[in-house]
Amino acid sequence: MCMLRYILFFCFFGLNLNAQELDEFTLDKEVIVFVKDKFKELKNFNLGVKVLYEDNQLYLDSIEYSPWFVGDFNDDGLSDLFITGHEKKQNISYLILAEEEGKYNYIEVRAFEEKGDLRVPFIEETKKGPLIIIKHYATERRKTIKKGKETYEPKIFSEYYKLGLVQKDTLYHRFGSLLEYNKHPVDKKLSFIQLHSFCQFGGCPDYKLKVDSVGGLIMQTIKNTREDAGYYKSTCDESDLRLLQNLCKNLKLESKSPTFGSSENSDQVITCFINFTDGTSYKISDYAKGGNYTLSAIYELVLGKIKESAIW
Repeated sequence: MCMLRYILFFCFFGLNLNAQELDEFTLDKEVIVFVKDKFKELKNFNLGVKVLYEDNQLYLDSIEYSPWFVGDFNDDGLSDLFITGHEKKQNISYLILAEEEGKYNYIEVRAFEEKGDLRVPFIEETKKGPLIIIKHYATERRKTIKKGKETYEPKIFSEYYKLGLVQKDTLYHRFGSLLEYNKHPVDKKLSFIQLHSFCQFGGCPDYKLKVDSVGGLIMQTIKNTREDAGYYKSTCDESDLRLLQNLCKNLKLESKSPTFGSSENSDQVITCFINFTDGTSYKISDYAKGGNYTLSAIYELVLGKIKESAIW
């Protein structure tokens, strides 16, 4: 009995040490030693953003910016680590997610659409967890012609530091993916989502896949598919349906019928219809094969996991 208590105590204490490992960091050196010890492939990673112009580096060093942050990014009760630095003269950021028994994995974090020539991530602590705010800067002001008129980019501009804010993206890690943060997610039940994947010029598979509110699947194969042309029915797993509903509710769009990418220089296209039970609907034309992180997660789930695991 005593031996059993000792083993249980040792196991709990060991897991607790692993869980608290990141919380004990106080110095940059501790962080970089941890990163290079856990991930051999990050041996060339160094903390801190490198800026091309010296006056801009002084500006960056003067604001509330830190190259690392410890917090629970994926809301699983374990502390994670966000790091920003440079590898081979390229600025790069990683989110290191803690798993059970002291194991870690990491993902690269970058804005889905990059603007300017300098991108710096900041962390904002909120009741919903840490948010990753990527600020896009242009270090030189540029004059362009729009609709026949001269205009300058960026519009918000600091003459002294020659550093202008072009764009700001807010990301967070939820539902197993890095997503755009939606401050006001849709509080409605999903009626259905339908995806149509096809190519404008090439011979890639052309098919439609619809998922309804109870997980019913209808696939229409049109051409260049493994199956004969026609209609097929199946069902998806309940957990996949819940995940899909959450992704759709949190999808952040600027309009009800957005277009991503350009039809002129893109072959593969995905059109997406999302309807909620109150009648709210979205029609998305995507020539970029993923207009943002949340859309990409929806595609990966529906056209990947749900489609491939279904029994047609």
